[in-house]
Amino acid sequence: MIAHLRVAPENAAAYEALMTHVAAMTRAHEPGVVHYGWAKSVDEADTYVVVEVYADAAVHAAHMASAWVREALPRSAALIEGKPHIRQYVSEGSTPVRRVIASD
Repeated sequence: MIAHLRVAPENAAAYEALMTHVAAMTRAHEPGVVHYGWAKSVDEADTYVVVEVYADAAVHAAHMASAWVREALPRSAALIEGKPHIRQYVSEGSTPVRRVIASD
């Protein structure tokens, strides 16, 4: 999954701290997560991207059920502007997962 989202300048530090925590917890405790990371746009200071790669749908479900994700989702929603623009990509033979956050 690739999510693009906007964060107001006054929320940037809090958003970055939150995402750094979620990424660290995910990497430390979820071996089935192939990649979990975020980055800030060079060209648009208020734009961020989150890239998530899961081994399978069960790993994604476990990630969404983790304490750090359940705690982070409402905090993240309060820090971003509007809805994230989420796109899901799957490898051949894979099944898409159900989206938890609505996208535009």
